[in-house]
Amino acid sequence: MKLYHFLLKKTKSEDTAKEITQLAFIRLWQFRHTLSEEYTVDTQLFTIARTTLLNYLRKQAIERKHLAVVVNHLDQEKPVAGRADRLFEITEHLQAAIDRLPPVRKKVFMLSRLHGFSNKEIAGDLSISVKTVEDHISKATRYLRSTIASLLIILLSQN
Repeated sequence: MKLYHFLLKKTKSEDTAKEITQLAFIRLWQFRHTLSEEYTVDTQLFTIARTTLLNYLRKQAIERKHLAVVVNHLDQEKPVAGRADRLFEITEHLQAAIDRLPPVRKKVFMLSRLHGFSNKEIAGDLSISVKTVEDHISKATRYLRSTIASLLIILLSQN
């Protein structure tokens, strides 16, 4: 309960605090064999939670940055009415592109980019090597970038 309230105070969001609390306990369980006897479990749990929170905040910052680039570009367009439609269209195409990825690559990409798992955690969960995880992420990212780049060129040329 202390951990949840600590995270609630930091995030100011009940859902986020619950999610990060749960992730912290999951990571504590996953790495229970590496816990130190020098420190209390509470201390180690708070350290894990703080790291998980920082990873979450970094991920949010990157997502906001990417969204800001798209929105900034859409703001520079002349027709005001079409901005929301174009943003929706880009999001829709991105989701469709993710859905077209091979099943394992899609799962690896989603675990990494959307759920914030490390490559090592993904490799352990899926029983594949870390190098294979890195390869899947690299290929998925390259594919999605090229797909979205093509879409943006088409949308921007419609001005």
